[in-house]
Amino acid sequence: MADLDDDKKGLEDIGKTVKEIFTPIQTLSEAIGLMVAHGDKLNRNFALGRARIEEMKLAFTDAAAGVEKLGGNLDDVSNTLSDIAKASNRNVLENEEIVSKLYASSKVLGISTEKLVDNFKDVGYETSQIGPNIESSIEYIQSVGLNASSVMKDVSNNMEKMNRYQFEGGVSGLAKMAAQASMLRFDMAQTFNFADKMLTPENAINMASAFQRLGVTAGNLVDPFVLMNESINDPTGLQNSLARLGQEFTYFDEETQSFKINPQGVLTLRQMEEEAGLAAGSLSKSALAAADLDKRLSEVSGAGLKFENEEDKQYLANIAKMGKGGKYEVTLNDGTKKELQNLNQEEFDELIEQQKNAPKTVEDIQRSQLSATQSMAADLKAIKDAGYLGTASSRVVSTNVEGLRNIMTKFADQSQKALPKTGEVRAGADKAIEELQKLYKAAQSEGGMSSEKFLTQIKTIEDSLLKKGESMGPEALKGIQEVLIKTAENVKGNSDVEKFFRSGLLDNLKPTTKPTTQTTVKPLSRSSVMGSGTTQRNYSESISQTKEIKSQVDFGGTITIKVDAPPGVSEQQFKTYFESDEFKRKVYEYYNQKAKELETK
Repeated sequence: MADLDDDKKGLEDIGKTVKEIFTPIQTLSEAIGLMVAHGDKLNRNFALGRARIEEMKLAFTDAAAGVEKLGGNLDDVSNTLSDIAKASNRNVLENEEIVSKLYASSKVLGISTEKLVDNFKDVGYETSQIGPNIESSIEYIQSVGLNASSVMKDVSNNMEKMNRYQFEGGVSGLAKMAAQASMLRFDMAQTFNFADKMLTPENAINMASAFQRLGVTAGNLVDPFVLMNESINDPTGLQNSLARLGQEFTYFDEETQSFKINPQGVLTLRQMEEEAGLAAGSLSKSALAAADLDKRLSEVSGAGLKFENEEDKQYLANIAKMGKGGKYEVTLNDGTKKELQNLNQEEFDELIEQQKNAPKTVEDIQRSQLSATQSMAADLKAIKDAGYLGTASSRVVSTNVEGLRNIMTKFADQSQKALPKTGEVRAGADKAIEELQKLYKAAQSEGGMSSEKFLTQIKTIEDSLLKKGESMGPEALKGIQEVLIKTAENVKGNSDVEKFFRSGLLDNLKPTTKPTTQTTVKPLSRSSVMGSGTTQRNYSESISQTKEIKSQVDFGGTITIKVDAPPGVSEQQFKTYFESDEFKRKVYEYYNQKAKELETK
């Protein structure tokens, strides 16, 4: 039933993806929105500002296709990136290959990415080393015919033991111990608990004496020094000795076609479990498993086959099942069942080839878990999103969308700080913010926005806000202008829209300092300055001198007037005249006349 549901969902996903491919504008809009949303999600999980937001969006879009090809979705992408950072205690953004491997590993092993990274981190492995170590361990587990998922769970759960005991080959050595525990049905945790006790000389001596008293003959268990050495340097060998303690008490019951433990063995093994601090029944269970494994290996050896290595022999033994008459048999590629003792070399080689062609990378293993329709849907989705998310994450689109967000945020911040606390002005600012939000969404829905269109939209919002300020008086207008200027000054990004926004607003709104008005007035007539009593002769024969008087004129600005005056006229006389109403009127009339002349031109 589950397979039918998976196929149904796969077909639904294929239909949805095809529909999205044939609606490119809408799909691109959604891709931009998803990129922004997941970038923000990563930013929140990392507890950062916006400094690395572009890096986060790129990390998300780059890893998306790889995870989707494995049957994951976009939430799985951002969750995996977040889990890696959380477990490593660093705000690190891993690349597509690492993200895909860790996602696949978590699915294959049924362990969360965070726990997986945390377990490996505790024994000194970087995230880039996790995938290769898992793959080499899985390859060994598969080579001996065991279930990689269940065995690797034991490996992950016991990773911290690598800091306390020695394993040849590191993680691969631990995987071999886990594989052995699976074949002998012995709990690894019991091995490590027993080993902990044996690290103390007194405990090792007492344990060796107890085993001797109970008739144990295995040298590594009855010698306290060997017992201590194996406990720390060879836990795999120690586990093998413990698991096989009761094998001598087993026998094969022809009637039931099963292995059993004789009555004497039941009592002895119970005493051994008590002395060693092992769980009740654990030695009996492992003894039966050891007897069963050895019988299968014996029949494999009796077949006269050539084996390249010990793993091939164990593989054949572990895929065999007991058939009629207590004989072990395997199922060939054509479905035929054949007893191990009658298996020929060609048939064996085919079985081994089948094992060697099995998926080896965690990605291939995960993909092999998908149904045919799920795999097709995953490939189609990955291809589609690789294109659309690739476009969405291009520098022009991504930075401009982020730039719009920055403008909107800075405008809202400055509005809260600078605008007068009147409801009407606040309502105008809120409306402008709402328009900016619409502009932000429009940029997403259209896959980006040209700088020209953006500036036109911004100018419309700006004019509307300024018009509101003008209608409410100088104070409101000044406040709104200050908000817009401060917004432009605080928008620091380098996207095209931010650059245009800064330059456009600052050029249009920032007040410029007007230079001091300097008006040069033509030399006034003699009579207007000196009075009608001054003769032409006196004026023309006088020695010319320049006087410079500066005076404030009430219509604004500073006027500098240069005149030629005859000697004997004091500066005070000039100043008195220039400050008179008559002089001001003459200057005003002159100004109006010149203004009219300019208008006619």
